[in-house]
Amino acid sequence: MKISEVLAISGKPGLFKVLASSAKNLVVESMLDGKRTSVPGSIRVSSLNDITMYTLKDDVPLQEILLKMHKKTKGAEVLSHNSTPQEIKDFVDSVITNLDHDRVYSSDLRKLVQWYNILIDQKALPFDPEDPKESEDGEEKDATKDKSTTAKKKPAAKKKHVAHKPVAKKRASAKAAPSKAGGNKATKKG
Repeated sequence: MKISEVLAISGKPGLFKVLASSAKNLVVESMLDGKRTSVPGSIRVSSLNDITMYTLKDDVPLQEILLKMHKKTKGAEVLSHNSTPQEIKDFVDSVITNLDHDRVYSSDLRKLVQWYNILIDQKALPFDPEDPKESEDGEEKDATKDKSTTAKKKPAAKKKHVAHKPVAKKRASAKAAPSKAGGNKATKKG
């Protein structure tokens, strides 16, 4: 399984495998219970490939952290995500020595441990390598194609000058105040 095929969906527990995608939604399968659902495009979805964790130096990709955990535990499950926050913190610190605890919360660490255990249950670790077509080199080639096509713009068409007739200026005159005698009041005949 490739890391780009594994998703985390906002508001839903666990991880999901992508089965099909369209312009408006995704069809995913839960890695917890195997149920298939459709996810609309309005819901925030993150690929595990796009997630990083803060360290004191640079951000570390989640894939690298998961592989370090896999190497440390030799492919076995780690402690439960329901363990105490201190136990989880100690385990993650043994894997990532310079984790920035001011920006990485205990809930993030608990989610990391849960995701790792799910991936081990599904035998998804270690991840398969990504296709070279989907790598960054492919994206850079597409970006250069876009630049070459946008560089050849046509000059704007010149507008014809249309002569307008001169407009007569209105006389500046003082507005006549309505007279009190015969103004807007309705009179009774009686």
